[in-house]
Order: sequence, then C-alpha cells, then structure tokens
Amino acid sequence: MNGRKISTTTEGFYSYGTLEEIVLLLKNSGFTAYDCSMVNGKGYNDLIASENYADRARALRAYSDEIELPCNQAHAPFPSARVGDEKYNAEISGKLIRALEVSGILGAKVCVVHPCNYYTAEENARKVYLPLAPYARKFGVKIGVENMWNFSEKGICDAACSSPESFTAHMKLLPEDVFVANLDIGHAELKGLGTSAPEMIRALGGYFQAIHLHDVNFYEDSHTLPFVEKIDFSAVIEAMKEVRYAGDITLEAIRFAEKMPKELMPAAAKFMAEVAAYFKKRLDE
Repeated sequence: MNGRKISTTTEGFYSYGTLEEIVLLLKNSGFTAYDCSMVNGKGYNDLIASENYADRARALRAYSDEIELPCNQAHAPFPSARVGDEKYNAEISGKLIRALEVSGILGAKVCVVHPCNYYTAEENARKVYLPLAPYARKFGVKIGVENMWNFSEKGICDAACSSPESFTAHMKLLPEDVFVANLDIGHAELKGLGTSAPEMIRALGGYFQAIHLHDVNFYEDSHTLPFVEKIDFSAVIEAMKEVRYAGDITLEAIRFAEKMPKELMPAAAKFMAEVAAYFKKRLDE
C-alpha cells in the first residue's frame, strides 16, 4: 500500500518548541504525517484548554498544509470516565467533544478515545462511545478504541479491551462507520494480560485500522522505540500482513523521544522515522 503514511505522536517532543516547530521537525526528519496528542502538554493546553482552541487548531492546520505534513491521527485526553465521579465525567465529556472537533479541523482521520478501564463493553458503549458518535460524524472523524491495562498489588491486570474477547465485544457494540480499533502494540504485550499483539491482531481482523507502535519490556508500559526492548516485531508484522492491515504506521515511542536533550531530538526523530519506514516497507512487500 504505497499511500500508507508514517507518523509519530507530538507527545515526547514538547521540550523542543511550539507545536509548529515540532511538526516541522517531524517533516524534516522524514515522517509523512503526524499524530497530534491532546493528552497533556502543548497539545492539551493549546488545543483543548484554551478559549480560542478552534482558531489555534486552524492555525496549526494552515501551517501543516503549508509544509505538506498532514495530521493523520489524534489522541483525546483521558481517562474518558471515572467510576462514580459525575462531576469529572461531565467535564471530560466536553473535552472529548472538543478533541473530536479539533481532530476534524486538523484533518485527522482517527481520534483515539480510551475506554474507561473499569467499565464493561456495554457500559463503555453506553456511557463513553455512543454519545460521541454524532459529533464524530459531524466533524468527519473516526474514533479509535484502544486496548488498556490496569495495575494491582500483583502487577499488571485486565482492563477494558485488554483481551481479544473484551476488545471484540466492545467493537461489536459500536457502529462501524464511526469506530475502529486502535491497537496499542505495547499494551497488548504486557505480562498479566494473557494475550499478545499477534493474537489481538488476528482476533480484531477488519476492526484493526489504526495503531500505536512502541516497545515494552513486558512488565512496564515503556513506550519506547521498537527493537529497543523485548517485543518480537517479526511476529507482529506477519500478523499485520495476514489481516491485510491497511492503516498508517504511527509510533507512540514517547519515552524514547522525551529523554533526549533538545539538541539530539532532530537525530532521534530521524532515526524514529527510519524505524517507521522499515515497518512500512515490510508491510508493503
């Protein structure tokens, strides 16, 4: 698929400069798109929390159009809900809607919205996702549902969408014209969840249309660059090819980028783009 984009999240590069400076850095590093994080930092402050958020988003869109680096994906704030906290839930609901609007302005195809870790598939559909569907349609954006994890005294444990059964149960309750599966490869490989990224990929099949690609050591959500830790990415690639994954390659190696001094971020970003391009090449073979 020659039209497949390679991108990375803006999160991890916030110490480098403004969002425009980060986008230009990614362009010059060889990425062909960018993933706009609205989770925290500049993405949250500029595009979610500010009163002139829409104008700010339009300015960023104009700049990315000018340098020809499209926004292919975005990430909404989280947690998307807290059990029993109606005040928080009312506040975050407005922010999730705003994130969808901003995603539409930026031209993102997908905006990732986490499920509530503690909700069942039915509860997430009713309380988190289905209320957002009309806004996603209005703004021309699909919502990416992501596999999560929890932590207990015994370590990493199940959460919403953390198993093939839970993830597919969520997807079956949601309209396919709005919702896609955004598979976080690192999350799927965490020990304690009883699954793997290849197993999740095969179970999701056609639901799998977006990705967060990063590496972990199996015991921590490391969010580092593929091939740095322990995931078998050859097996991941083979599974992606089996289901004919047609989406973009989007890195979420936040910790790899943010540990770099500003002076080394251009070199780090170029290497990250080379890694993303490797996945594209393997999938397009």
